Amino acid sequence: MKKLIYSLVALGMVACSGPKYTASFNNVNATVPYYAAKSTEAPAPVNPNELIASTSETPVVLATETALVAAPAVAKAYSEMTKAERKDLRKQLRSEIKSIVKDQKMNKKMGVESAAASKGMDNDLKLAAIFGAVGFVAMLIGGNVFWIIGGIALIIGVVFFVKWLVRQ
Repeated sequence: MKKLIYSLVALGMVACSGPKYTASFNNVNATVPYYAAKSTEAPAPVNPNELIASTSETPVVLATETALVAAPAVAKAYSEMTKAERKDLRKQLRSEIKSIVKDQKMNKKMGVESAAASKGMDNDLKLAAIFGAVGFVAMLIGGNVFWIIGGIALIIGVVFFVKWLVRQ
């Protein structure tokens, strides 16, 4: 019996180690036609709000200018503000940041149960896995006593697994 099990394990290991299942890291430039083609013009930056889907292999070039100049415009507007306007803006920003931080703290306090529940497996699922593993190992060892112990352990594991499934 042991020889049969060991030969099946060895056969499985040999079957899964063939070149069909090994990793192949091909050169990106050779497999993707887009990268293989040498383009004479560089593609213009694409505005994410105006993305276009296409089935052709040529890069998409948009005629409109991108909105990359928005950050200097905001800095210019802030520098043009009066002292009172700047103070009011900073006050509004502080209150907004405080409200966001307060909301995050409340979410953390309310999510304690869910975080504790997701940290590990349920107790019944752990017991089902333990009894199942003990049952399989006992049955692999062989002998009349170990077959009985393995069968009982498997039955107990199935009971804990069904108990866990019912609660889900």
